[in-house]
Amino acid sequence: MKTTILAACAIVGVIAAPLAVAQTDHDHMKGMDIPKPRAEKSVKKSALQPAEGAGVKIIAPKAGATITGDKVPLQFKLTKGKRGEHVHAYIDGEMVGMFKSEKGTLNGIKPGNHSLELRVTTADHNIELDATDKTSFTTK
Repeated sequence: MKTTILAACAIVGVIAAPLAVAQTDHDHMKGMDIPKPRAEKSVKKSALQPAEGAGVKIIAPKAGATITGDKVPLQFKLTKGKRGEHVHAYIDGEMVGMFKSEKGTLNGIKPGNHSLELRVTTADHNIELDATDKTSFTTK
């Protein structure tokens, strides 16, 4: 029950504003680079659903890269499988954005060592699939 409530809270925080933007643009998630408040917790690994052919591979930033500034270029290869539609991006375990196109920018990343995880997610934002990739990088 607690997990369901936390998931519902996370869903409200994730989709309330992005859906309004997507509906206004008339192209769900077009050019997606939507930050999420840092205070929210990430979805637990145990909540990931079967990948069903979905996958993601981070191309940039490369493992161990050092990036100057708070904007981190993101590039990845997405395989949608049966249910995947876009990715959620997590920095240090907190969701910071979602991306439909395979290129984007992570904004407002503070100086330091960071871990990046991308998770393939269904179109309704409710289900993250067990199709993830991780890397680490440093910002100065």
